[in-house]
Amino acid sequence: MRRFAAVVALSVVVAFVVAGCGASAEEKWAGSVCSDVADWKSQVQKASDDVSSQLQSPQAGTLAAINADVRSAVSATEQLATNLKATKPPDTEAGKQAKQEINALSAQMATTVAKAKQTVSSVPQGASLTETARALAPLASSLSSLAIAASSTLASVKSTASEIKKGFENAGSCKQFQ
Repeated sequence: MRRFAAVVALSVVVAFVVAGCGASAEEKWAGSVCSDVADWKSQVQKASDDVSSQLQSPQAGTLAAINADVRSAVSATEQLATNLKATKPPDTEAGKQAKQEINALSAQMATTVAKAKQTVSSVPQGASLTETARALAPLASSLSSLAIAASSTLASVKSTASEIKKGFENAGSCKQFQ
């Protein structure tokens, strides 16, 4: 009976390993990074779409709505930078290199956020819609550049080492970036 139980237990363990039920450290890390970037991208895209819509059909409260959308994009960017810094990569040489690239992206995000806050605060109280749009226009290119930087950083990190690349390929939340 003991032998039967041991054979069953061994079979379960072998089946679990063969099925690949456990995600690697690289896959877990890549999944977390991709999930955070996807959330950020979605929030920034929504804010950008809302601003465009507000500018196309201005009405009472348009300026306040635009400011709220810009603040939302800034907040999402700050959150992404925080999340990326907090996410621990695999404890490998490739993981350390990948973390350096992610930290560089986080620093770039912090710089963009600081500029965005400065730009928003520079819009005078009572500014017209035209003045506000002119003052906030540079934010669109800054956020667009940041989105490009995020994509290129993910591509660069993905090519760091075969284990990291495999993690990005296997993580479900990274499929949208492939």
